Amino acid sequence: MPHISDRRISQRYPLRLAVKCRRIEPQFPWDRLIAGESLNISSTDLLFTTTEVFLPGQTVEAFIDWPILLDNRVRLSLVVEGVVVRTAEDRAAMRIERYHFRTRGVVE
Repeated sequence: MPHISDRRISQRYPLRLAVKCRRIEPQFPWDRLIAGESLNISSTDLLFTTTEVFLPGQTVEAFIDWPILLDNRVRLSLVVEGVVVRTAEDRAAMRIERYHFRTRGVVE
């Protein structure tokens, strides 16, 4: 049971995985991918490092290098989309609104 002062509903997992993210708003139609690293993730939120400034309210798509292989041979990315809820220094937190897995190729 979570501590009474902790308002988080979903359990966070401290996964340090490669992340590439981009803004997906009309004013950034072909925004470039920005590299970072996940710090923690839950079913509803993602906290990641970033070298670019994201503003609260911006819609973001993040591609996370998933550590588990599909059929023990196909690399996966977890693709999440959502809104930035807060930023601090070199970090951004987003609320996950949609997600899906995408294949990244076969391990040789």
